[in-house]
Amino acid sequence: HSRNNYAAYVDVEHDVSDAWLMQYALRFEDFSDFGSTVNGKVATRYSLNDTTNLRAAISTGFHAPTPGQSNVETVITTFDGVTGNLTLEGLVPSSSAEAEPEGGKPLEEEESLSFSLGVSTALGPVDLTVDGYFIQVDGRIYRTGDIPIAGSPGSTISFYTNALDVEHKGIDVVLTSELEWSSARTDVIFAFNYNQVEVTDQSAVQTSAGPVLPVSDSTIEDIENNYPETRFTLTANTYFSDALNFMARANFYGSHFDERGTINGDPGSQSAEIDSIVFVDVELGYQINDNARVVLGATNVFDEFPDEIPNDGVFANRQSVGLQYPRRTPVNYEGGSYYLKASYSF
Repeated sequence: HSRNNYAAYVDVEHDVSDAWLMQYALRFEDFSDFGSTVNGKVATRYSLNDTTNLRAAISTGFHAPTPGQSNVETVITTFDGVTGNLTLEGLVPSSSAEAEPEGGKPLEEEESLSFSLGVSTALGPVDLTVDGYFIQVDGRIYRTGDIPIAGSPGSTISFYTNALDVEHKGIDVVLTSELEWSSARTDVIFAFNYNQVEVTDQSAVQTSAGPVLPVSDSTIEDIENNYPETRFTLTANTYFSDALNFMARANFYGSHFDERGTINGDPGSQSAEIDSIVFVDVELGYQINDNARVVLGATNVFDEFPDEIPNDGVFANRQSVGLQYPRRTPVNYEGGSYYLKASYSF
């Protein structure tokens, strides 16, 4: 399978006044396998004084279906969980002859509308930026659940479809500062993010047995709850000389839910809540000369692990396959890792 695409892009900036900047952008792109799309952006920045700026933007965007999503085809033999009989499960192209009677159709691009509003300022020795954002994505591509094939008992198919409308909203805060002490200098960066994800609508597929919602309620719950809403990093990089530096970083992940089970499910099928956690990374670097550098470092230096999900008859878990930690999580469940690195620039 192949794809050809071409694009044209124009970006214009101009000063309305000494304090006010405007930016406009327009992009046209054509794909050989699903058509063309036009997207635009308008952004502005206004300087209140020498240290404080306001900024805002509105833009549209897209994400093209990948050739893999459009053309993937696999068939596996598995066991029916109820009867124990062998059954065939197929993942087929959404525009194939097998998928079309069950509501399949060619994939379209995901479309987005984004708004952002922010401020940057200096508070003495600290530089601060705060940005709020709202992103609406229509037609997010997801795989359907298993759909029974009419006239073929015990067999099912699934395919990718423009299933969901999703909203993302949140806030980014970044503080940076430079501290001078003795003969050393420390650069400090604090980066904080709060983000919420909400599925606002779902498009049914018209199968031979009637309309079916392609994404299950439990999967939607996972989309909204599997990842922490709160995340921050605090980094301090100290330069003792031109050659020697030491970096320490704290990584915070907020609480979230495991993807197994449902949050308010019955005992034995509940989704476990994973507590917040902090990992610490460190790195000691030495610049031997203009070309050579060595680094000794560790990620998750204190060898922290996320909560184990107990096999206690309350929470759904993967203990039977040897995984006691949440599977779908940004939190590292492999413990600490340590490295020695050398580099040379020619």
